[in-house]
Amino acid sequence: MPIEVSPIAHYHMGGIRVNTRMQTCVEALYAAGEAVGGAHGANRLSGNAITEAFVFGECAGRAAAEDVARRRHSGWDATAAAPALDLARSVRDGRPQGERSPIALQTELQDLMWEQVGVFRTGARLDVALSRIRQMRDAELPHLRIAAAGPFNMDLHDWYELRAMLMVAESVTAAAAERRESRGAHQRLDCPETDAALRHNQVIRLEHGALSIR
Repeated sequence: MPIEVSPIAHYHMGGIRVNTRMQTCVEALYAAGEAVGGAHGANRLSGNAITEAFVFGECAGRAAAEDVARRRHSGWDATAAAPALDLARSVRDGRPQGERSPIALQTELQDLMWEQVGVFRTGARLDVALSRIRQMRDAELPHLRIAAAGPFNMDLHDWYELRAMLMVAESVTAAAAERRESRGAHQRLDCPETDAALRHNQVIRLEHGALSIR
């Protein structure tokens, strides 16, 4: 019987910035595998995901174990988790006035990324996507409809997933907009040539709740 065949985005170049010990800029946080940026450059090499996970995973594990061995056990600090717990409670308690569910906005975001930030990009399309992503984040995410609390609240799960998706979508779109050239798998119809002056990495950070690029 016929099956549907279509292109799909299942990776992107770049990722979490680490040093040679796989340590991030966040204290005691390590990363490894394809989540880390730098191993591929401007284009992804197919077939080495497991190798990357094994090699760099071992490096991260060794470094993390050495880090733990140097630290004193500090115990649990309830105040550190308070902001995250307060947010979870406020979302879980429900917003009956909301007209849209988190999954509905997820679907729109997926369509937006495919149509405006897909295989071939232009500055105009990227600007449209970035504007809509930020509107979703600021004006719509705080007011989505969340079902009443239960043992398995999928609306709550979808809300947190959507929040992460919006951050990733903004990061990808903003970085693509800043790179006014075509390089590797990043292809811009309005900037078809590679610009030697842009042969550098972009670093995106979350600072005081907003993304910054340098």
